[in-house]
Amino acid sequence: MIERERASFIFDKIQESRHIGIFTHISPDGDALGSSFGLAGYLKECGKDFTIFIPSEIPDSLKFTVPATLKKNIVFYCVSNRGKVKDCDLLIGIDFNCLHRTGDWEVPFRESKAYKILIDHHQNPETESFDTIESETEISSASELAYNLLKMAPGIDGDVTRLSVTTREALLTGMTTDTNNFANSVYPSTLQMASELLAAGTDRDKIIRELYFSYPVRRIKAQGYILDKLLRITDFGVAYIFLDSRTQTRFGLKEGDTEGFVNIPLSLENVKMSIFAKRERGRRKIRISIRSKKGTSALECAGRYFHGGGHELASGGKLMIGEDVASEKEVGAYIEKYSRKFFMEKK
Repeated sequence: MIERERASFIFDKIQESRHIGIFTHISPDGDALGSSFGLAGYLKECGKDFTIFIPSEIPDSLKFTVPATLKKNIVFYCVSNRGKVKDCDLLIGIDFNCLHRTGDWEVPFRESKAYKILIDHHQNPETESFDTIESETEISSASELAYNLLKMAPGIDGDVTRLSVTTREALLTGMTTDTNNFANSVYPSTLQMASELLAAGTDRDKIIRELYFSYPVRRIKAQGYILDKLLRITDFGVAYIFLDSRTQTRFGLKEGDTEGFVNIPLSLENVKMSIFAKRERGRRKIRISIRSKKGTSALECAGRYFHGGGHELASGGKLMIGEDVASEKEVGAYIEKYSRKFFMEKK
């Protein structure tokens, strides 16, 4: 929990600042967007000037999270926008632990002379790149961390109903996605947050409808094919899927269409860990998502074999074609070899 004295210091910095930049990680997920928009909603209510820097396109499945009142404040990366970082005298990073996760924004952020604050829930934050860090790993999401901070804001003073609808909906959306709708990383504080937001009148039904009951047909068709043709289950309790570029093209898949697929194999009794690998279009990178059941560390596996990190039961990483594997054809064999090694070493 953020200490009140430290929260007061952050709000003093916000009050003193002329122009504030909020920035998050590349390939933004629901928590990255929810925490960013939640904080931005508060700044707007305070009458502050601010910009929300987003490194890459928002997936179609999450475009509903963009509040109409904040659209004009969002800046996506392009060379001509780099100079906008110089307008900020306070930068607040949220939902990432290292500046390299901000993609092309990394260089202008590093070069900025602005005071830098990090709000995050991942392990091993890059302490040398920030002036103030609020980092807590035993928490559901960056959205929950932002929620706890905003409850102590001047004028809010613990009364959640004083937060704007924009802020409340954004934070509940972020927390819901990062817990996989309360399936993982749930703490007493997480349920308390949800209860308080519901009591304040936040429309959770609308959020759930947008997140889980508004899928495009292509996702459902692809899901059936992937589970039938691409899912592999090993004899040592690992389920893995490699989604190659050809299959993505076949079903016309867009960014965000496969969100949550990594969780599906965990419903099987003998599966301890699920690994979802996806080729990034136009790049030699294979994006890796890892989920595990309690007692098996997704975090440790990601760190050892996939250049990654994250949380104990939910982590991510990557493989590079030409470095880790020679071609797409070797991805499945790599996953099976090193996940087997991981379990053998744990015996």
